Amino acid sequence: MMKRFIVCFLMALLLVQSAFTGNASAAVMFTDTRGHWAEQQINELAELGILKGNGYIPFHPNNPVARGEALALMNRVFEAVYGRVDRTERKSNLDSRYVLRQEAEQLLTNMRTMLQIETGVVNKFDPGDRMLYYLYLADNYQLMKKQEKENYDWWMSSQALQHPLSREEASLLLFHLMMPQKFRTANIKPQDAPAYFTSFYEWKQESFYRDTYSPYPLAIREFNFFLSEKNFEPQKVMTRAEFAVVMKRLYDYFVKDASSQFKGIATHKQRIAKVYLRAASMAYEANDQAKLSTLFTPAALKTLNGLPHRPAFTDHGNVTVKIDENNKLMLWVTGQYQDSKNGKYQLEYVFEPDGSNAYGQKITKIIYTEI
Repeated sequence: MMKRFIVCFLMALLLVQSAFTGNASAAVMFTDTRGHWAEQQINELAELGILKGNGYIPFHPNNPVARGEALALMNRVFEAVYGRVDRTERKSNLDSRYVLRQEAEQLLTNMRTMLQIETGVVNKFDPGDRMLYYLYLADNYQLMKKQEKENYDWWMSSQALQHPLSREEASLLLFHLMMPQKFRTANIKPQDAPAYFTSFYEWKQESFYRDTYSPYPLAIREFNFFLSEKNFEPQKVMTRAEFAVVMKRLYDYFVKDASSQFKGIATHKQRIAKVYLRAASMAYEANDQAKLSTLFTPAALKTLNGLPHRPAFTDHGNVTVKIDENNKLMLWVTGQYQDSKNGKYQLEYVFEPDGSNAYGQKITKIIYTEI
């Protein structure tokens, strides 16, 4: 009897996770979401390939969302907008047996790179590492708060990643994901960013909600992911439908953020151009033709394929931007690079408005010059 129960439980778990680990389908229609209050958001995420399935599986919208599933979904939302911006880095404190481990690791890597691009500073502060550590504390029934003595041997097990995600834990995850946007509006110096974010771990920030002293719900309130007015219900477990709605709001915010930066001040244009070029380089490295077609016109991609030297995705450090004198909608992005064998060279990328990607821009021309 016990053996039969275990088998049934494992089969149910696999069915629940299939919407996260299955193949993407543009026509996914889950068997149990019709008429559900979150049906629209769930279907929209499925059409974007963020939720996956084969069209004949249930979504279980009212079941709890697991922590690891939340991490994977956050990364899919991020990459659906910005693209992958760095190579996946293996995390030794993340259980290698967890089925969604690689997507979780990619999220942590993308988060670190985005914060470094935003601040322009490479330091030891790693938002993904800090996020996992405080999630580890929550799994051990401790406050997600800085301790007097940190445990440097912490480890996030596969079992812990399969535990249900609470609303407070979700706010912690989103707080770390949104650190580049938080830094942009904090009016602090780049070198002060680690101390600024650490102040949240010390719970020195103001609390807003009546039912929690945790600073993370208030930290993300400006983004309107949770429509909570007075009570946040921090210990309430999030359902898969509720988290899907939050992810759709996150996706919409990222789309707006990516396009608005290209329309913003020069420093914003420069930073988002670096993100764009890193995503383009990663897509080229992976031979992702579908992604490349959204970032380059056929003529620009042909030029890229014929270049004597192509910069690696990590080389887009020295980048300048300027608006074309004759066409204010045209943006010139110039990068200077160093080739170990052939010396210095320069690439000029012409960006023009285009609706085929979330940035609202497309590279239409590339000019190569040896320096």
